[in-house]
Amino acid sequence: MINLLISIATIALVDSINPNAMAVQIYLLSTPKPVARAITFIAGDFTASWVAGVLLSFGISQVFRHIFTQLGDVIYVLQFLIGTALIFLGCNLNKFLNQPQAKRPKSLSPGSAFILGATIAFLEAPTALPYLAAIERITRENLELPQLMTVIAFYNLIFVLPLIALLIIYLIFRNNAATLLQRIHQSVTKWFPKIMKFILVSLGLLLIADCVAHIFGKSIF
Repeated sequence: MINLLISIATIALVDSINPNAMAVQIYLLSTPKPVARAITFIAGDFTASWVAGVLLSFGISQVFRHIFTQLGDVIYVLQFLIGTALIFLGCNLNKFLNQPQAKRPKSLSPGSAFILGATIAFLEAPTALPYLAAIERITRENLELPQLMTVIAFYNLIFVLPLIALLIIYLIFRNNAATLLQRIHQSVTKWFPKIMKFILVSLGLLLIADCVAHIFGKSIF
């Protein structure tokens, strides 16, 4: 379980770098009395991503248990495909980053912020391959449903850490937070494509290498 959590945490840290969600969070933090909206935005992003992960993981688990019972190595085929897709995404990241930005809500109630957070989670679908890689890793463990739900909650807690960090920065610096938050967002926007490209390609190569290692009887993970 320790190895699983370490690998899941690593992938979640990669997946958490999200300029779009960070931009919306910074916008919410620039509004009057923003704390409730920022918290519910995080909650919406976390909840939508967690529910999607649980449903997808549970569905994949059922497929592997009931349809591919006699084909245990088929999961490595999925892992190989995900690894290849991650490499492709990394090499063509600029194309995938040109996706629609989330619209600012007309109403700034906490409820609207929650819905906005959930919407952001679905808009992230084009760059969700790290999440699929994590789900594949979780599925391989054949966890019971309560454990599976907990592990995916752990993943998504790390996934929203940058949004939580922005909120903490606001709470600490208050009056000086706006300038600092904008600088953080500018830095993330500048370096995100380069760093993410390297990480996605590296993760894809690692998944493929694990498949090759499995052929020789020893898994990397």
